[in-house]
Amino acid sequence: LSVEEMPPPRLNVPPGSCASIKMIDNNSRLANIPTAVAFGPPISNFEYLPAFPSFSFLIENSQRRKVLYDLAIRPDWRNLSPVTVNRLEATSWRLSADSHVIDILKENGVAGKDVEAIIWSHWHWDHLGDPSTFPASTDLVVGPGFKSEFLPGYPTDKDSPILENDYEGRRLIELDFSDECIKIGGMNAYDYFGDGSFYLLDAPGHAIGHLCGLVRTTTIPDTFIFLAGDAVHHAAELRPSEHLPIPNAISPHPIDSLVSTGSFCPGHILEDLQISRGLSPGTPFFNPMAGYSPADIISTLSNVQNADCTDNIFVIFSHDTHVSKIVDLFPLSLNQWKLEGWGELAKWKFLQDFESVIRSNSNKLKQ
Repeated sequence: LSVEEMPPPRLNVPPGSCASIKMIDNNSRLANIPTAVAFGPPISNFEYLPAFPSFSFLIENSQRRKVLYDLAIRPDWRNLSPVTVNRLEATSWRLSADSHVIDILKENGVAGKDVEAIIWSHWHWDHLGDPSTFPASTDLVVGPGFKSEFLPGYPTDKDSPILENDYEGRRLIELDFSDECIKIGGMNAYDYFGDGSFYLLDAPGHAIGHLCGLVRTTTIPDTFIFLAGDAVHHAAELRPSEHLPIPNAISPHPIDSLVSTGSFCPGHILEDLQISRGLSPGTPFFNPMAGYSPADIISTLSNVQNADCTDNIFVIFSHDTHVSKIVDLFPLSLNQWKLEGWGELAKWKFLQDFESVIRSNSNKLKQ
């Protein structure tokens, strides 16, 4: 392609230890959601998002301290706050989950008392799970502004989107990034374990108190997994970018039905797709639209892009449809992602969702 690649920015991650990270899939699924609620401009034959997951992540440092980043969808979602349930039932969305995260942990030898904290990336229902299934010794960690905006929960405040029993009887810890803190890739960062293995990142825009995470998966050399939460809803909001243009060839072919044809040479197919929708070829296929602060959405997304173009960082967002088909799931770890090549396999796999328009444009070029 004709787009010139810019050198990646330096994120300046301080040295530190590594932590284990495992991705838990409780088969949370959301379906029948129009793409227009999350991003645009539209792409033909991609009016609805494919049924997508919501993940939970178990992170453990070398001292065996364990935390969870998000709890996915609770299987008994009708026990969420009434205002949330009413909103969901008023949509045509389809949602489901097979089990509570705590049950998956117990089945694999991890007791609730072993988890020192649940970290909510943000307050939206598809990330909350059910913290009350964990003992009172498990803290609940939230981002800036959470307490003033959402406390008290239901039923004291009948219009609250959260439940009082989500946090009652346990420590509710709200992070404060206003004090002097570490900066990583333009984002305020909190060294959770104090050993440089896991940072929580202030990532405003999508929701009040939204937090991303950065887990050091290996040292010598350093590799990381960037937990983007809902800063991204589809990889086409991230890619391509000025630091990560579409490659001249993608191998294996990102579209499952065309894998046997070998690598994919995008040529002008994807450039034309961008230009026809008023976008520049070197920019992401979609502009984000889901959030409360448009300026912060763009700023945070730019910071995620800076991580995404770095070959020792694997960006995983909470609803990535394709990544769970590539990586190992809990109880196995993600730490070997670089060695296994999972980051590269996942990078352009989202083009699978544009199969119809790619085939159509390919045929036009052949005529």
